[in-house]
Amino acid sequence: MAEEEGSATEAVALRHKFQDLISELKRSSESTLDASNSFCQDFCQVLMHHGCQWRPDEDPLPLLEMYTVAIMCCAEASPFLSPECEHVTDVLEKLSWSCLNLLLSFSEQIPGALWEEFQSSVKMAHGILQAHGNSQLHNLLTLAEENGVWSNATLCSLLSSDIINVQKVHEFLSREGPELLHMRIKHLMKQKHMEKAARLAKTCAEFPEFGGKKNFKPIYLVCLCEIKPQEELMQEIKEVDCKEALDMICNLESEEEEKGALGLCTAFFKRQLLCGDAYCAWELTLFWSKLLIRLESKQAFLEQCRLLARLSGSVYHILLLIKVIQAEVRKVFVFMSMCFGNQGNGIQVTVTFLFPQVEKGGLSVCIEMCIQALKM
Repeated sequence: MAEEEGSATEAVALRHKFQDLISELKRSSESTLDASNSFCQDFCQVLMHHGCQWRPDEDPLPLLEMYTVAIMCCAEASPFLSPECEHVTDVLEKLSWSCLNLLLSFSEQIPGALWEEFQSSVKMAHGILQAHGNSQLHNLLTLAEENGVWSNATLCSLLSSDIINVQKVHEFLSREGPELLHMRIKHLMKQKHMEKAARLAKTCAEFPEFGGKKNFKPIYLVCLCEIKPQEELMQEIKEVDCKEALDMICNLESEEEEKGALGLCTAFFKRQLLCGDAYCAWELTLFWSKLLIRLESKQAFLEQCRLLARLSGSVYHILLLIKVIQAEVRKVFVFMSMCFGNQGNGIQVTVTFLFPQVEKGGLSVCIEMCIQALKM
């Protein structure tokens, strides 16, 4: 009870601070643009100072109250803000994004009174802001039209793998939009609900209206890498072209999803080793090595090279692994010359080390792989 009263008191104090900012904006003798810039700066400072009192994972309710008050403040200030001020758009986008992330993190139902206040505030604020050319609260409005963050019946059926009407699914996806659905999937992955994330990502990837937006297909495959045994995973990815896979991996890496990129890269690399496919083999090997070393260590990289070489039925792929060790573990230089006899079954392997002091781990792995290649 005391905590609730304290939270309510803080919310009232925050409203007063924001009202002071709006009053200053109205009375400002500066140009509209300069006054708008000052308002945005002061608004962010007040919000940060107030928000640092609570942790989202421990005290989400006071933070939701804070965002609700802040959203209404932006709406009240919007008639006096310059449309030329870029900070206004930035503030609204970040405010919306932060509030969405907080809402998606709620593991329990939000108390009715607080949810109703949030709903009415967002609906009112969105209408006011939209009248002044700002639509950044669109995704928040979508959530505010529901009875809860995760309570939509179609969404619940999707996540639980129930059989549902396709038309209802399409209506739900269209209403939510790719950005909000992408945030939902990322939240599910963060909470280790990989099967639910995979179901939702696959549904989004197959929805024609999204047309490949938000990388739903690679996210779906990343989820599969986490939950499927190797045999089933290989079956799932067998139809994906290696060039397309490389594009997916690059996109994930550019979005700083390096762990997912490595998981996907490893899956496709294993597929190549098992199938003996040489298409884009060097590019895939190089991507895999750099991601693994960056996320783990050179020692882990060498051990994985050793293990993956054992999967390979192709001398060519073993040579690529040796080549990438040469590139990444710089003290090891291995040269292999291979001569195929007239019958196509004679292999001569020559190994030369240019430095007397070579990296021992890399040396032993290369020798082991050379012997394996010699036996093929």
